[in-house]
Amino acid sequence: MEQGCQLIQTREGTRIYYRQRLPAHPKAVVMICHGYAEHSSFYVQFMEFLAEHGYGAYALDHRGHGHSEAERGHLDRFEVFLEDLDVFVDHVRELHPTQPLFMFGHSMGGLISFNYGILHPGKLQGQIFSGAALARPVGTEYIPTFLFKLLNVVLKRLRIRPKLSGKTTRNMAVRKISDGDSLVLRYATLGFFYQFACRGVAFAQEKAGRYQLPCLILHGTGDRLVPYQASQRIFAEISSRDKTLKLYEGLYHELIHEPEREEVLADIVDWLERRVKFC
Repeated sequence: MEQGCQLIQTREGTRIYYRQRLPAHPKAVVMICHGYAEHSSFYVQFMEFLAEHGYGAYALDHRGHGHSEAERGHLDRFEVFLEDLDVFVDHVRELHPTQPLFMFGHSMGGLISFNYGILHPGKLQGQIFSGAALARPVGTEYIPTFLFKLLNVVLKRLRIRPKLSGKTTRNMAVRKISDGDSLVLRYATLGFFYQFACRGVAFAQEKAGRYQLPCLILHGTGDRLVPYQASQRIFAEISSRDKTLKLYEGLYHELIHEPEREEVLADIVDWLERRVKFC
């Protein structure tokens, strides 16, 4: 295991891996939820950027991803992601009892974060979403729910290998790292995608009106995996008084890795600075 990284246990005993970057005196803490076919090491540079600007950063590997335990590429209940995240949030809160807690979620991690924000608004001071999967990802949007549910019964363990190469970012260096990373999921079962793209997304869309946290929603108009219109629709439906939507013309899915990432990172820190003042 990489030096400086830690493990926590979920309520049923699954070990979840996380990493951290901390300045001497963090003004606030940002917890990071990665997307599908990622893990926490994809966010090390982002975490170091946050630490340089005075923010503590913690990033977990979701169960079945990266170094964390549980079956890789399969999921029986989307809710376990939320349960694991709640344990992680409580752990970080114990480590930082007085600092404001924020959450950053990308893609599937954005969906997990959004649903968590609906269920546990009192535990966070705000959330940031990057290319959040708040609608069905490309390739699943035309599957009727009844058919998705039926296939989940009869073909739950069928392995599906999404073609993500070239669609995530225009940053060739990041693509090369991802393509050669043995910890990156190359497949997931039909059951996994049913739980994620059908049940998880349905909950977010049905309960969006209950969402009230301060939030910054970021999306690239060139996103080929989650259409930016998903963020526009959710932005219109949530009840947050403090909400900001920013679209980046032509940027792909992984905003913090795009060639224009300096603009994205500056927007994130600016948003955090304005909220921390009032926490």
